[in-house]
Amino acid sequence: MANDNKMKKKKDESKEIVSLAGKFLPEEIVNSDGRTEIYSLEEEYAKTRKNKNWFVIFTVVGFIFFISLITYLIYNYSTDKDRNIEVNITEFDDLRLKEILNSTRITDNNIQLAKNDIIKLQVEMRNAILEVNNRYLQSQNALLDKGYSDAEVKSRLALLKKEEEAEVNSIKKKYDGLISEKRAYVSSVEQEKIKALRELEKQSKKFGKFSDENKVYEQKMKMLTESSQSGLALMANFYERYVRYIIQKYNPLFSSGEVKSALDRNMKRDEALNLKGYDDLYQKENIISKKRFDETRQKIYDQNILIQRLIGVGYENSVPVALRTIDNLSHSIVNDYETLVFSLLSTVKEKNSELEDYRIALDAVLKEKPESGYIISAKDTSKISVHINRLIPVHDGDEALVFRTDDLYIGKIILYRTSDGIKGKLDSLAGKEKLRPFDRILIKVK
Repeated sequence: MANDNKMKKKKDESKEIVSLAGKFLPEEIVNSDGRTEIYSLEEEYAKTRKNKNWFVIFTVVGFIFFISLITYLIYNYSTDKDRNIEVNITEFDDLRLKEILNSTRITDNNIQLAKNDIIKLQVEMRNAILEVNNRYLQSQNALLDKGYSDAEVKSRLALLKKEEEAEVNSIKKKYDGLISEKRAYVSSVEQEKIKALRELEKQSKKFGKFSDENKVYEQKMKMLTESSQSGLALMANFYERYVRYIIQKYNPLFSSGEVKSALDRNMKRDEALNLKGYDDLYQKENIISKKRFDETRQKIYDQNILIQRLIGVGYENSVPVALRTIDNLSHSIVNDYETLVFSLLSTVKEKNSELEDYRIALDAVLKEKPESGYIISAKDTSKISVHINRLIPVHDGDEALVFRTDDLYIGKIILYRTSDGIKGKLDSLAGKEKLRPFDRILIKVK
């Protein structure tokens, strides 16, 4: 048929394949030994191990090592380059870092501006208070120059002080609120800045140094610092004015009133101390003891030391003149009292000399009379002045009879000793008669 020739061709081809197989694969077709071949996997593996190609293995390992070395060097080079490169803010890929930087810089600006505002508020407050202090200081000086009594001056000064304190407290209350608000704002912003800086420190490790924009920012901060310095200059100006106020307050200028008149009258005095020593009459007359006298002298020396020290301080305005005048007046007053006291002392000595003459005269009379003494003055019946014959010993509690004449008995007194001499105390009266000067005294001898 039509396909018979194709079948014949296929059969012929099959025969040829078998014939060729017989030529090239005789063992698979014909088994000459008459037994079947067995395939062993272990034997084949053993043969493979013996037939390893070491050159190929070393080549592959060397290639891997070479690639790893190249990769490591490229990584180190890239890292070093990234660490040293200057990065401009506009080249940052991390938008978060850019926001943190901007926020931090804005925060710095706000903090500096707020601190400048605080300084200005403080200066304004101090200036306002200083104006009040100056105004009331002038009022106080004017009051002191008007010559009011001490009580009136004290009352008026207290009233002025109270009014001044009220005005100052009002100013402080006004500005303290504003300053507290600013300080609270600065504190909160600084806390935000601390958080931002911590985040910036973490993020900035990915990048290197900042470029020229940092310089621009530093310039802005420098301008803010200069603004702050101007605020400090204002503060310095305030303190200069405040120092002038303090000088005027504690170093006043006396240009009118009684103080000025007192300075004019006494400022040209130049008197040295002229102190006299202790006189025995002080002790004899029981005026002042040696110890008390020396203590008074020490007070005078101490006052002089204090005044001289104040003079050496270097006060301004009228204070040095006032201190020198006080020193001169003190010397003058002490010298005047020294003159007065020793003038009185001389007078006492003269009077004592006269009294001694009277005593001598009375003693002479008593030598010729039988009386023991006389009543000198009985004005104070508890302290009767008497003159007793010096030859008669007298003891405290001795009784003495008083006669006006030989037969007129007046009464009885009790004698006792004092620092001023012998005195008498009325014990009894015989009748209506009272004691008189020169009544006779007759001491009962025990």
